[in-house]
Amino acid sequence: MFEIDNSNHIIRPKNSFLDFNAIAKGYSVDLISVFLENNDINNYLVEIGGEIRVKGINLSKNDPWIVGIDAPKYDITREIFNTTELKNSAMATSGVYRKYKVDSKGNRYAHILDPISGYPTKTNILSVSVISDNCIESDAYATALHAMSLAEIDIFLTINTNLDAYIIYENEKNEIVDKSYNNFTTSYKPE
Repeated sequence: MFEIDNSNHIIRPKNSFLDFNAIAKGYSVDLISVFLENNDINNYLVEIGGEIRVKGINLSKNDPWIVGIDAPKYDITREIFNTTELKNSAMATSGVYRKYKVDSKGNRYAHILDPISGYPTKTNILSVSVISDNCIESDAYATALHAMSLAEIDIFLTINTNLDAYIIYENEKNEIVDKSYNNFTTSYKPE
């Protein structure tokens, strides 16, 4: 296990490493966004690997930015599950349907680790999208929420009303369903 010493240094076991992939794309989106704003670009959409930050409007349509939320499909096809409108905000999505490993028995293991056990999460949550003011925060919360159970997410987002979230999960009947939290609104659901 990783430990923090009295000087706030991380002590890690040999042959282990820290991977900041959970926030790297969000951080990069924010850096590019700040660059654009510092150069007086007032209407933009920056997207890296599904992490998005927008400002202003979509000039080609003269409308707000409408972004898609992928359907959680384990094959290589892409399909829009729903959409949401973003206004001067950022959205990041964490899902288990693209990054996973399959063992010799066909068991699928998520890339998101349980912070208690250190093993891949076993969850019915397929996708978590979070909207906030900046993308690094959205990215971090999307991953953190994905490591929680639905009950824990309910409690967390009841307390943290500044975060808007959208969860796609499998219910007890193995149906894919969704749930919005706080001010996360969706505007399209293909049949």
